[in-house]
Amino acid sequence: MKKLIIITVVLAIAAVAGYFGYEQIQAHQEVELTGAGEDSLRVDTGIDRVTAEGKIIPLQEDILSAQTSRRVVQLFVYEGYSVVAGDALLQLDTTDEEIAIRQAEAGVTQAKATLETAQAGWLQAQLNLDVANLGVRSAEADLALLQSGPTTAQITLTERNVAVAEAAINQAGSNLSLVTEGATSAQIAAAQAQVTAAQKAYDNALKIYQPVLQDENSNEADREQASFLLTASLSKLSSAQAALDALLAGATNAERNAAASGVTIASNQRDAVAAQLDLLLAGTREEQIAIATASLQQAQDRVLEAEVGAAIAETAVSQAEAALAEAEAALTTAAYNLSERTLVAPIAGTVAAIYIKEHEVAQVGMPIVILADFSQWLVETTDLTELDVVEVARGLAVAVEVDAFPGEILSGVVTDVSPLSTNVLGDVTYSVTVSVTENQGLPLRWGMTAVASVDTTN
Repeated sequence: MKKLIIITVVLAIAAVAGYFGYEQIQAHQEVELTGAGEDSLRVDTGIDRVTAEGKIIPLQEDILSAQTSRRVVQLFVYEGYSVVAGDALLQLDTTDEEIAIRQAEAGVTQAKATLETAQAGWLQAQLNLDVANLGVRSAEADLALLQSGPTTAQITLTERNVAVAEAAINQAGSNLSLVTEGATSAQIAAAQAQVTAAQKAYDNALKIYQPVLQDENSNEADREQASFLLTASLSKLSSAQAALDALLAGATNAERNAAASGVTIASNQRDAVAAQLDLLLAGTREEQIAIATASLQQAQDRVLEAEVGAAIAETAVSQAEAALAEAEAALTTAAYNLSERTLVAPIAGTVAAIYIKEHEVAQVGMPIVILADFSQWLVETTDLTELDVVEVARGLAVAVEVDAFPGEILSGVVTDVSPLSTNVLGDVTYSVTVSVTENQGLPLRWGMTAVASVDTTN
């Protein structure tokens, strides 16, 4: 009956307030609302105190879980342990991540070696193009000189062309030496790194999967999986070793023959230029002009070939740079994944609960550790109805009684009023947060039942 009377009074007051509000709007009177948000606004219904039940909660809490299923290798904390943000809480197994790191490092080494080779090829292609362009200019000059008749300058220029052809022979000889000497130290180092990484991966696979294969009690699926992973690891090791052996074996016969052919071609070109010089010294003839014209066409064809080679070499450099960037990104990802296997505290506080033990497997999304900041206690109401919440605003004083400590009155203040309702047993309720400003030195605990009485007279 008492509750019915209160409700009737509240509704009557609300009706009167609505009437006067309507009158104010009609009269175009402006009303200034002060405060910072909806939780600072309230309606005075004439009730001096609003009471609601609630729970004692910490100032802040954080429930931590694993991002991937892994075995817990070590716990660094225990329940009740104080931590600061960034402290390590537990260590998950990192076997897979360590293998991924080594493989990624080997990939970066290989990509760097490939890029160095591609850059060297590009430099060679540019040199070839420069030489080809020089050949065109030389052939043009030869033809012009022949057409204008042999002169002292023409003879001198042809002699210089002979020197250029000699230089080309030297360049071809250098290329032959490079092929004969075999792979570069960078390529061999990269291949050796691949073998080392593959060997370590295989050794780790033996440690992990060999016991499974030898365990007669393990199920067939686990044995098949272990056999597959062990075979794959051995295959990678064999491939890496084969690649290293190929580099150490040196160039193939075809590559040596091609380099030797380059020397022969350069020698033939030198002989052709020398023949031109002999013809100049013997005097200009029609056949000389025909030869010079043909030489010019050949020089122009070599420029086109050199341009194609330069474009191919430039593409190879771009691809190698992209491969290196991809390998470095893979290494960064592997390093990040490794760091993620150490669970760290996101906030400062106390370890409130640990739901796992060492050597157990942490499941994805399942709570592992709960952290809480007990430096300040709050009360969160659970049954404040819509009829009472209109009287509550941030900043109002609150008297808190905790069921565990009869007769003790704690001081508090409203710090938050939820804008969203919750339906509890058919009642529309709103959560209100109260900061306990004075706890009388009582040993409050998370989850204790409390009654919050909000003073609405202010």
